[in-house]
This record gives sequence, C-alpha cells and structure tokens, in this order.
Amino acid sequence: LNGAKTGASFLPRLNLADFEKDDESNGHVAFITAASNLRAMSYGIPPADAMETRRIAGRIVPAMITTTGLVSALSCLEIVKMLMGL
Repeated sequence: LNGAKTGASFLPRLNLADFEKDDESNGHVAFITAASNLRAMSYGIPPADAMETRRIAGRIVPAMITTTGLVSALSCLEIVKMLMGL
C-alpha cells in the first residue's frame, strides 16, 4: 500500500464539485444534457432538453434513498430469519 501511495504522488489532487441542477452559471446541466444526448443518438433514443434533464436529475436522489431503505429493510428481515432458524 505504501508503494501505491508513493506511485500516486505525482497525480494532481482532485477537487470535489457539488452538482447543482438549478444554477445555470456552472454549466452542470448543459454538460449532462450534451452527454446524455450524445448517448441517446448512439442508441437511437430521442434527445432530451435541459428541462427534462433537470426533472430527471431531481428524481435520482429520492429514488436512491428509497431503494437503499428497501434493500436495508429486506437485509434486516433476512438476518432475523437466519437468527430464528427459518
């Protein structure tokens, strides 16, 4: 592991950027829209505009939270069943 740290010392440090779908000045939505439209053209899917991209981006976090909660609950049920010998 020390060798990996030494070998990576020449790499530049990365800066985190928060995705903000409602701020036009940072270009996040424009980039996501352009990238998704390139992918859509590759697969023959109709392209989306910036408003559609904002709508989809606004639904991703709630969907992830819901899915994580559901998977956690099902995992807990399986542990209880295992402990009860079912």
